[in-house]
Amino acid sequence: MEFDFYVTDLGSLLGGWTVNVIGAELSKHSRLLCAEVSRSSYSTLDRVVRAGREDRDRWCSATRRLLAEIHTLQEREEAVSLHRRAPFRGGLWWRIKYARRNWLLRKGYDAASARLRSDFATALADHQKSMDDLPAYLEEYAMREKERKRREDEQARKKRAEAIADVSGPVWAYEIRTQPGGRRSFWIYLMSLDAGGGGKHTVQEVHAALTAERAEHRYTGVYWAQETARALEEKYETVAWGWARLTGEVITPRPHDPSDPPIWSKYHGAPSSNYGSGSF
Repeated sequence: MEFDFYVTDLGSLLGGWTVNVIGAELSKHSRLLCAEVSRSSYSTLDRVVRAGREDRDRWCSATRRLLAEIHTLQEREEAVSLHRRAPFRGGLWWRIKYARRNWLLRKGYDAASARLRSDFATALADHQKSMDDLPAYLEEYAMREKERKRREDEQARKKRAEAIADVSGPVWAYEIRTQPGGRRSFWIYLMSLDAGGGGKHTVQEVHAALTAERAEHRYTGVYWAQETARALEEKYETVAWGWARLTGEVITPRPHDPSDPPIWSKYHGAPSSNYGSGSF
């Protein structure tokens, strides 16, 4: 059995950091591959992947350990760099009060920084050791998903082809929707492909209902449900032409209503005025 988890990078997990000793290391490794069981905030770099529980838990545990170690290193760095954090106000008083502490911290800062970098490198190596098989798994998973999607698409195409092959019986449904502002739309469903509409009708009955609707509301738009539209397109190239072949009548799916307000483009302004100009 496989379970979902998120694959992302270290930078997305941390969000941001101060560019200091550890911060500089984080900047260098911000694209480091990481894994989490769940994400409170989603990044565009995140990928949802499925894997066995053992592998998923190992990758996610490695990420949690790395994040905990980074937090510890950041706290250590804050402690050894207090001499570099003079307050915005009262700087003279701060220098006098903490003169000895700041002197000791300055004296040992380079060595402390080197230890921080070394400990970060150790944590990074441990993380990479636990995650070293994840990149190969992601490639395999992507190929597997591509093949699964291909099979699903092929099955869906086959279902649409079978559904549209014989549509002479009462296999259609329709509904009329009224949108805010009074705009009306006529929706058509091939019931073996899409749920919606009411009743079971032949294609001629649906077209008769459309004709009656447009007799009263001539600008009613015509729409086909998603899979119904795909089936018509795959067999007849376009939805409108497919409907014409089935009914013997050509329609304009979305006729322009002259009462609709004009659509102004921001790239086309009103014509400039020449008021006040003249020849000299």
